[in-house]
Amino acid sequence: MKKENCKIKLFWTTTIWPKWQLVIPKEIRDKLNINTWDSMTIILKDDKFIWILKNEDITELLEFVKNEWIKLES
Repeated sequence: MKKENCKIKLFWTTTIWPKWQLVIPKEIRDKLNINTWDSMTIILKDDKFIWILKNEDITELLEFVKNEWIKLES
């Protein structure tokens, strides 16, 4: 994935519920094909950024980080 292909988009805001649950809006769940009981990975970077993705997509994220993110921080 090249830098120019990296698209960041803010969809909606959501609220943390009293039991620390986070609701992912339906349109995002549909777009990312997230279903009930899917396993998710949460990645925290520098105590500022958080990524939440399906476990099956972790390889793609790691490749992006390895190839592009590290270059951006160098």
